[in-house]
Amino acid sequence: MVRLPVFSCLFILSLAASSSASSGGIWVPATDSAVSYVGRWGAIQRAGQTAMATVNSSSQIYFSFSGGHIAGLFDLDGINDLEQIYVNVDDGEWYLFTIDRHRIEFFPAGLAPGRHRLAVVVKAVDNNGNRWLPPLRSAVIFLGFELDSGVKLEASPPSKGRPVLEFLGDSITQGDGILHADGGAVINSDALATYAWLTGEALATTHAQIAFSGQGVISSDSREVPPAPLSFAWNFTGSAADFSHVPDFIIVNFGSNDQFCSSNEFIEAYVALLREIRKHCPRTQILAMRPFHGYRYHGDDVEEAVKQMADPAIYYINSEGWLGETDFTDGVHPNVAGSKKAALRLEEVLKPYITRWNSLHASH
Repeated sequence: MVRLPVFSCLFILSLAASSSASSGGIWVPATDSAVSYVGRWGAIQRAGQTAMATVNSSSQIYFSFSGGHIAGLFDLDGINDLEQIYVNVDDGEWYLFTIDRHRIEFFPAGLAPGRHRLAVVVKAVDNNGNRWLPPLRSAVIFLGFELDSGVKLEASPPSKGRPVLEFLGDSITQGDGILHADGGAVINSDALATYAWLTGEALATTHAQIAFSGQGVISSDSREVPPAPLSFAWNFTGSAADFSHVPDFIIVNFGSNDQFCSSNEFIEAYVALLREIRKHCPRTQILAMRPFHGYRYHGDDVEEAVKQMADPAIYYINSEGWLGETDFTDGVHPNVAGSKKAALRLEEVLKPYITRWNSLHASH
């Protein structure tokens, strides 16, 4: 039996696969060594070929090539909910696409001659479909790229020498309802507008958000995603996360969906999550955030869980007072302005940690 590769957090895809000719140009499969991934991605078999699937907003693909045209190829078989992605080339303007067809031409007008670096980021994954139990009904399933004939490919890993951040959380970290109050719909959600994405960008890090609407340390997501202590080690059911490359920092933001649990129950479950993270990421620095509206969402209990761990590399972030009531779309989910405010405050907190990391790794 052939075991499919799985990828998580910061990945430079290591499967070497040859490009092949296709109608209209060259086909570069998702498993080609020139394609790099950031975030939680799992390899699955689709129609006799290996595809890369993600169920998380903010997951990223990077690819360098020469040529004037590039198209993304996606599998929509069995997908009931249409996802959205952002695409840019050479660090230029972001363009929004809905994955509603197998082949998406990213730049129909063509690109200037020369070498280009493409970035694809998942804007949002619809919360209304199954994102955990295969067959996945709501996911981005990437098959590869189609390019002009005769192009040159280059490995395009995420920027080297950068610290890696992973944000764990719920719909707030995912970006639900950040544009409008109906948080479950893709059109109203945007991972790139969240406090997590903005903080990661401001600190010049490689970063990703691993978040599910409705999830907590006790609560399950309504689309079958288990509580965070049970889901952390998985991309989705049957696809184990790869911890051969672990993040340097993990920022945890849970509590909003566990409001009906007692303090003792919550603390016990939060400690279980921290232990699960530590088991897989022994050298990672973990920062546990007080939830926004922490006075009603176990803010003090998060602090107590950190104290009980007594781990010198686990820290508590007090977010009390960061946001006011006008900074939310619905009283729970930060709006765009509120997310920017929270990002500025979190950037201040994380900057000393990032500066220290950069100093320690400057000679490597």
